[in-house]
Amino acid sequence: MQRVLREEGLALAEPLQPERLQKLVYRYCPPSIGNLFALPRVGSLDALEWWTELSGQPRHLNELPADEQEVLKQRLNQRLLALDNLITELEKRGDPAASELRVLPTHPDTNNLYSINGEPLLIRWVPVFSTSAPSSVISPNAAPSPPPTAIRPPSSAPASPRRRWVIPLLLPLLAGLALLGLWLTFAHWERFSTPWQRSEGETLPFACRNDDAPPPEFVTIFDTSGSMNLNIQTSPEDEQWLFNMPDFLRELRANDPRMQRLIAGPSRLTVAQHAFSDLVQAIDPNIDIGLVTYQGCETTVVQGIFSADQRPQLIEGVHRLVADDGTPLAASLIRAADMVDGINRDAVILAFVDGADGCDQNQCAIAQDIANRQPRLRVNVVDISNSGLSNCIAEQTGGRVFGSQDAELISKMLIDAGRDALSEDYCDG
Repeated sequence: MQRVLREEGLALAEPLQPERLQKLVYRYCPPSIGNLFALPRVGSLDALEWWTELSGQPRHLNELPADEQEVLKQRLNQRLLALDNLITELEKRGDPAASELRVLPTHPDTNNLYSINGEPLLIRWVPVFSTSAPSSVISPNAAPSPPPTAIRPPSSAPASPRRRWVIPLLLPLLAGLALLGLWLTFAHWERFSTPWQRSEGETLPFACRNDDAPPPEFVTIFDTSGSMNLNIQTSPEDEQWLFNMPDFLRELRANDPRMQRLIAGPSRLTVAQHAFSDLVQAIDPNIDIGLVTYQGCETTVVQGIFSADQRPQLIEGVHRLVADDGTPLAASLIRAADMVDGINRDAVILAFVDGADGCDQNQCAIAQDIANRQPRLRVNVVDISNSGLSNCIAEQTGGRVFGSQDAELISKMLIDAGRDALSEDYCDG
């Protein structure tokens, strides 16, 4: 954790509010939204400090070039829109957390916006006040406060005698309504799902479930090529620029802003590892999961086939993977196809990749050969570079392509790829 800013002469209007709100945000939202809000702390001499879990050099919005400012503001708006959609979903199901989360700024002042490796970070997202003038509260929103009305009743005015006897009568009614709301929520919880909250028992059902048909065989290809170390937002042009550069020039440009942006986190590998963990936890326990990874252009590695009891080891092993060297995508397809039947039994390969084969083999021709030999095998492609260079693999085998560079969507995208392959819809394909 690092400190972004230290401000003397400011204090929190409600000292307990930030921690309470952040607990709710991290409970309901992915880390990309949780990390949007800097954590306020009281430092030495009672100065207000803003801290973050993000790593990298903090840069204020105004310090960025104009194009980077627009990208940062667009990313901020995407995060806030996702947060707003979540709160709306919570409101629909009557979750009391919604009203607390609604106090978060929806149109924050850009003077409070920082960038850390391209990730937006907000300070002063809760009300603060000047310790020299406690009545002067600084709002986290950019929108000005509405002008005061001409006549405003004093806040200390006592309740009228008519209203005093009504309040005790209303309290039992309100308590009863609250209990009824809680009962409805728990009794019908499965109807109220949010994008980032799955019940522990929810899994993706396997295809054609009945007493006779076995579940489909399922193998994943996890890209561990060197390009997986790049930032998740790296474009094909930036990637080509980097890898076409001689090694000595790459070292000389180590401090180049473009170079720094490409090697900053979150990397494709980190995002892929977390998304893969979500997929493993969602797949039906009756389905064993095979895993193939790379080891340069020389070989591919069959990590094994993991049962439900072995899934913790599978997840732990994937998080230990290191990205390095070439992309033997075609060779990995051959190895994965050899692990399944695909002729008399349904089989699915889910290829989690960031581009095309980089080891002088034609992945499209290999996919066509697999389709001819194993007609009941389909390959779904999850392309986190969104380059489209491996789409032919899915097209040749009757699979589907999922592509995105949005770290927030990749986990959902990967699970959708598993759901498409392993749900009852698979039987109708």
